[in-house]
Amino acid sequence: MEIWKVIFSIWFLLFQNHALGIYNDNKLKVIRGRNVMYNGHVKPLSILIRNGKTIGVKDYSFNFKKLNENYEVLFDDCSSKNKDLVIMGGLVDSHVHVNEPGRTEWEGFESATSAAAAGGVTTIVDMPLNSSPVTTNYKSLLDKIDSMKGKLRVDVGLLGGIIPGNSGEIKKMVLQGGVLGFKSFLLPSGIDEFPPVNETDIQEAMNEMKSLKIHYNNSDVIMMFHAEVEDPIKEATDRLIKENADPKLYTTYLQSRPKIAENLAINKVIELTSLNEIVSTHIVHLSSSEAIGLIRDAMDQGVPITAETTYNYLHLTSESVPYGNTLFKSAPPVREKQNKDLLWDAMINGTIKLIVSDHSPCTIDLKQLKADNQSIGDFLKAWGGISSLELGLPIIWTECKNRGIPITFLSEWLSNGPAKLVGLNDRKGSIEIGRDADFVVFNPNESFIVDEKKLLLKNKYSAYNGEQLFGVVYETILRGNSIYKKGDEKIKKIIGKRLIKSNLIN
Repeated sequence: MEIWKVIFSIWFLLFQNHALGIYNDNKLKVIRGRNVMYNGHVKPLSILIRNGKTIGVKDYSFNFKKLNENYEVLFDDCSSKNKDLVIMGGLVDSHVHVNEPGRTEWEGFESATSAAAAGGVTTIVDMPLNSSPVTTNYKSLLDKIDSMKGKLRVDVGLLGGIIPGNSGEIKKMVLQGGVLGFKSFLLPSGIDEFPPVNETDIQEAMNEMKSLKIHYNNSDVIMMFHAEVEDPIKEATDRLIKENADPKLYTTYLQSRPKIAENLAINKVIELTSLNEIVSTHIVHLSSSEAIGLIRDAMDQGVPITAETTYNYLHLTSESVPYGNTLFKSAPPVREKQNKDLLWDAMINGTIKLIVSDHSPCTIDLKQLKADNQSIGDFLKAWGGISSLELGLPIIWTECKNRGIPITFLSEWLSNGPAKLVGLNDRKGSIEIGRDADFVVFNPNESFIVDEKKLLLKNKYSAYNGEQLFGVVYETILRGNSIYKKGDEKIKKIIGKRLIKSNLIN
């Protein structure tokens, strides 16, 4: 009887691994395209794949039959009438709020990873809030890991959170829990369980990061900061309320989050990073153009600090936000067109290294709106967050196209940069031999009108609804497996994996 139990256990394990895509996919697979983004150029190439990895890059005319083995063609545009399709490494979005466990009415791993797949995103990194419990200790991390099971359509990494008094959890969350980094706030986050940190809290956490780097295989664990301070915001908000400013006007909200709040916070992070030398820090969702010079000067002086901005700050402008449409609210806010142009300058000169979604969805009532799309919301009361996970590639490509920026920049900004930030660039990023065979196939010359009801998000409301964008995603491939094709309304393959900390950050 015992032998049958053993046989059943082995069978069940093999079945489970197959269902999750965790099996030895030794069969050779091939991709061929006229426009493959590789080593900073777009050229006709063939790609060889085995066991989910890119194992070779050949000429477009390479004869696969010479390999003397059976192979599967994943994609071949040789006979296609569509000559414009571009193949690049799958997008990596290192700033996503999935909100599971605890707030799955906002989003969840199933819907978030489905939306990612439909947008050509093959890896996301989940923030430590707004899940409940927040991911600020090892136990809550295990709760989140458990909530992911059987839901991942793309690969997912997790971040931990730093709050007052939890520095003793850091090593365990890294070494046993496999988090990719940590995030903290310098002002109230909006979630009571995730309070802001002060200088003492930051220094305690940095001491842990230094210890990890020195004693554990030179492991560089990134510290991310929501960089705004509270006093300028409180002062501005109190003044606006006293003046009876209209809270349904976007300019009222914009004035309530002045750039100085970001500038002061970023200056403080730079100061602490400089003092601690070997601890790498990162400014999330940079909005203030006035802080660009601060970051550039610090980088030039060798301070290990980086910054990201978002799809929204590089595309939307405060001047174009409709009256009462709180779908456009985020923190920090979308700012003026001039500010947006300066952020683009910082992208081009390399001060800002990567672009992410900061996907932060919620239910429509928290936006102070109703489902009829006819209601008018209060910007000062509405939840801050813009849903854009599924639309990042066309948003940024549309801007690049309009600005004459080469398409090859997309790979560094949307794939390599985010992967490098969280130490995944040994596996993820642009197309490279040895990395996971993650690809997005898209047509940069084809446009579409955003229809929010067709998005795969849980809450189908978008600030981009009705907008024309260029860059239609035709197919998304994860570790050599096609997971999405244009027009799919549901992602059926559940082969995503949780990604564990890698030491490769250089």
